[in-house]
Amino acid sequence: MLNEWTDEPPIRHDVYPESDGEGADDSSDIHVRRGDGFLYQKQSFFSGVAFKEAVIDYALRTGHNLKQYRYDKDKIGFICVGCDGKEGGGKCEWKFYAAILPSDNMWKIRKFIDTHSCIPNGECEMFKVPHIARLFVDKIRDSPEFYLPAKIEEIILEQWKISVTRNQCQSARKKALQWIEKEYDDQFSRLRDYAAEILESNKDSHVEVECLVSDEGIDGCFLKNKVKGQLLVALGRDANNRIYPIAWGVVKVENTDNWVWFMKLLKEDFDLSDGEGFIMISDRQKGLIKAVQLELPKIEHRMCVQHIYGNLKKTYGSKTMIKPLLWNLAWSYNETEYKQHLEKIRCYDTKVYESVMKTNPRSWVRAFQKIGSFCEDVDNNSVESFNGSLNKAREKQFVAMLETIRRMAMVRIAKRSVESHTHTGVCTPYVMKFLAGEHKVASTAKVAPGTNGMYEVRHGGDSHRVDLAAYTCTCIKWQICGIPCEHAYGVILHKKLQPEDFVCQWFRTAMWKKNYTDGLFPQRGPKFWPESSPTKKQPKAKKRIMHCGVCGAADHNSRHHKNDKVSSSQLSQPEPSQGSLTQA
Repeated sequence: MLNEWTDEPPIRHDVYPESDGEGADDSSDIHVRRGDGFLYQKQSFFSGVAFKEAVIDYALRTGHNLKQYRYDKDKIGFICVGCDGKEGGGKCEWKFYAAILPSDNMWKIRKFIDTHSCIPNGECEMFKVPHIARLFVDKIRDSPEFYLPAKIEEIILEQWKISVTRNQCQSARKKALQWIEKEYDDQFSRLRDYAAEILESNKDSHVEVECLVSDEGIDGCFLKNKVKGQLLVALGRDANNRIYPIAWGVVKVENTDNWVWFMKLLKEDFDLSDGEGFIMISDRQKGLIKAVQLELPKIEHRMCVQHIYGNLKKTYGSKTMIKPLLWNLAWSYNETEYKQHLEKIRCYDTKVYESVMKTNPRSWVRAFQKIGSFCEDVDNNSVESFNGSLNKAREKQFVAMLETIRRMAMVRIAKRSVESHTHTGVCTPYVMKFLAGEHKVASTAKVAPGTNGMYEVRHGGDSHRVDLAAYTCTCIKWQICGIPCEHAYGVILHKKLQPEDFVCQWFRTAMWKKNYTDGLFPQRGPKFWPESSPTKKQPKAKKRIMHCGVCGAADHNSRHHKNDKVSSSQLSQPEPSQGSLTQA
């Protein structure tokens, strides 16, 4: 999965998002994935179990009724019984035989007749309860209330055209739930060991585990079903305006108390004080908003425009012009542009206008961002790829999920470190792309010098005042972005200066390298973790061993004693004086 990791797409200024929603609806995906279902001559596997799984995949793909006729220590064989019991039908020719090769200890197909003389009839003798359980265990872990026996039976019939009984599906679901319960018992028992390993390998990290502990260990019932847990993530931005993983945690539910807990830790670790001078962009989750007000009252808390648009679309789905009108409003750099775009929305639809005003546009329009923050973002769209990369991690067991996220963050930071330290420009690639977009207007703008080192720049019927010494332009874009706007860029070209000299320090290569001077250190595997966990479950108490009252043996009681063993058993039966333990 780490090899498949790719960088998130670059920030695109003034480009409408491709998606209209807040993300893909994972619950709509009910397709169950297996192997490719193909067998071929000389195919090899590491074990007979893997071979059997491949044959089951083949049976699911083709719909033929296969049966295992041989399974020795070094041999395995399957035949097709699709014609058995049919009037006038002989045996199907399909046959599959594999054995271990002594040379490399690998299982390899030795005989494969890939010809069927039968027609699939919806039966599959090999498709039993354990296989159904393995097929649906990940889906049941995600949505146990959705994958009930009737639903499992329906999916199997629809996807593979195989008939199974309701009892089979019920037993398979029960078995899958037992596996999941054992997984979480094992995972939760090592939570504090995992936390200790993080602090051992990354000493400057902050790890906190809060849980309910009983005599039997940690109470992890809230994550028995993964859908009931919430993963909280905090992401920052580097000098190249790309996301930087800062912190993540798992809570039972997304509410005010849990967000306050998360915010307090961020506040302490990064010395945020009351939030003055910092920016946060999020959705309008009530618990999060309340937590920010309590812990970081002076932080600039912006609302994500994409979430606002998603809510408007639910109400006004048929009005296609809402998207460009809303985004153009969000991209307004000054109050004049803001009022113009707001008036366009009012003229388009008064109800839409009223709904927009209820969202408090001052919390998501650029014109009202604090000057000097040098972050013009109005949405969280750039983190969608990061969230998408977590989808596979969420499917894993609890500690394995946290390990996958940590490892992905480590690899991301390592790759960015190489990229930043090999970059030779004065400013980051983000700045160069930004300026390239401004060059067309800047190169055609009319520049007129004024007094006190100021300039008047005209383009498209409008004019603005630029002060290079103060790093300001009356369009406000430069003050918000930290990168010269098209008007300032026009003056820079006019004076034959270097635009990089007028970019704020936050987007310089020196700052980019500083962002990635330190990173995450690799960690050891679970068997090397410190064994200091108070959450480890104690071993079960040893049960009283049952002995037979007739012969004294420990493998049965007197009810199941076999008379034909009495003669041989009586020789070893202890005398009453030995105090043997008996149970009727």
